[in-house]
Amino acid sequence: MKRTTLTLALLASGLTSPLAFSQTKADFDELRQEVLRLRQELNALKGQAPAATTAASSANAERIEQLELKQKDAVVVGDIPGSFRLPGSETSLRIYGFAELNAVHETKGDNSNNDYSTFAPYAPINGSTTRKGVSYLTARTSRFGIEASTPTAYGPLGVKVEGDFNNEPRTGNAAVNGTIGNIYTQQATNSYNFRLRHAYGQFGGLLVGQTWSTFMDVDNSPETVDFNGPIGSTFLRQPQIRYAYNTKDMGAFTVALENSVSYLLDSSGVATTQGFSKVPDLVARWDKSFDWGAMSLRGLSHELRINDGAGTGLAKRGYGVASTAFVKMRDAQDFLSLAVTYGDGIGRYFNYIEGAAYDATNQRILLEKALGVVLGYQYKANDHFRANFVYGRQRNYDNAYTTFARANGLDSGQYGINRSVYQGHIGFIYNPIKSVDFGAEYIFGQRETLVGEKGDLSRINLSAKYNFN
Repeated sequence: MKRTTLTLALLASGLTSPLAFSQTKADFDELRQEVLRLRQELNALKGQAPAATTAASSANAERIEQLELKQKDAVVVGDIPGSFRLPGSETSLRIYGFAELNAVHETKGDNSNNDYSTFAPYAPINGSTTRKGVSYLTARTSRFGIEASTPTAYGPLGVKVEGDFNNEPRTGNAAVNGTIGNIYTQQATNSYNFRLRHAYGQFGGLLVGQTWSTFMDVDNSPETVDFNGPIGSTFLRQPQIRYAYNTKDMGAFTVALENSVSYLLDSSGVATTQGFSKVPDLVARWDKSFDWGAMSLRGLSHELRINDGAGTGLAKRGYGVASTAFVKMRDAQDFLSLAVTYGDGIGRYFNYIEGAAYDATNQRILLEKALGVVLGYQYKANDHFRANFVYGRQRNYDNAYTTFARANGLDSGQYGINRSVYQGHIGFIYNPIKSVDFGAEYIFGQRETLVGEKGDLSRINLSAKYNFN
């Protein structure tokens, strides 16, 4: 057991060649058969005259001992890419992640309240602040994950747990705003708390746990250096129970029950404490691959409910639909990505709107109506260099929700309701070697509130990512 631990430690540190210890499944089976063959020879020799067989028996016994020790210490290649087989188990384990540094320089607008990504919907209104030209570095997006696969009668059982450090630091028992202005952590360790991203198990089409929302199309989304990416689509992870049914010709059909959060603004623009979740959100989805690319259609229904604990209770359903497409370009070297999202009370499933409001005076729940589009193109010059051009836009439409916002002064200022928001990304990623990504991206955007106030932002984001798996 100690030798096995030492071998794995040497492999992990790079002090020994993987070829000296790792084996494929075929190599491992061959070694096992050789041990069995030698045992058979040894047993046959034991049935012969002792004087004639003592030397041969001793030699075979020593050979078996050496082979069994080698078999015990061998690291066997697992069933999933980049994995190894746990000793004495059928489980394949893959450890992966990356260490990442982002260097950001604000060129217009003060977006430093988000020291790792842009957030155009809350960009300061032009003229409201004189802060500009802020520069800072952060490693909080670094990531670590473990993925496992075990064969079962129903197919492989997959388990994944992943997290990063994109969480707020704390001083004592109090959470501290993790911004560039937070001197408490930056004067000392620049530390952030570990944050759960994914934790789920999956087999036979059934997934239970936390991961990307079924309403989000991760595979067909454009790539950006910026952590959040463009506005106008879905960016959400949450607990869920999901079942996917794959067909040969009609694509994949998926249905999911996901965590429900009744987030509603009150007349002061603050999320009301009377929000009440009673039933899970329902998401349905269809995906299909084609020769030209892939397409996805999704629908969402979720409940927004108020319960003050004193007999007042209201409920209303919010809805959303979305479609994405991935189109191969230039002999499949490049790709074009398209996304359209629409919702009436779609809420947190849209990046980014508030979603709904509680009109206590008239005892009603008001739903925000919004449309978003995302367009992205990736140009791949060669195996080491690619460029991404991404644009996202969203628009809010007049209804009872916007009337309520105007009547209560929620239509202006940094946290006012927006009429429209757009954001663009021009980025480049260079891979000098397989496991290293160097990124550079220029990001620009603008928001306009319901009363016509505008807030512009732009920044340069440089990144260095070192992957391991």
